[in-house]
Amino acid sequence: MADRRCRIKLRPDYANIQLLEDFIACCEFPDDDVYRRATLVAVECFDNIISHGKAFGRYSVEVVVDEAPEPRIRFRYPTTNFGEALRGNLHARPHYDAESGRYRGLGLRMCRNLSRRLVFRKGLFKSEITIIL
Repeated sequence: MADRRCRIKLRPDYANIQLLEDFIACCEFPDDDVYRRATLVAVECFDNIISHGKAFGRYSVEVVVDEAPEPRIRFRYPTTNFGEALRGNLHARPHYDAESGRYRGLGLRMCRNLSRRLVFRKGLFKSEITIIL
């Protein structure tokens, strides 16, 4: 990845997961392992934004992939409940949720294990999740 930056804006919709995967495939990564980890973590983060994000009206999620100085993926989007994402990052543990009948917290654990670091930044108008690979 030689000082390249790839950028796309996607509506937060499950139909756009394939577009995100195609976008990640078009970006340059140092090797196949980093590319595979980037794909898994990006899709999980986008899925969480779709599932758990709350915002006013129609909005898009800006996804940026760049080297700066190590491969990273940044998601920027407007949200009214970013505090929940911050709490989830700090406290989420895999557990069974009887109300939904599903296990929860596994995706965030996977993201932490596949990346070097996750950075959550709350902004005034847009908040940001950065995945450092």
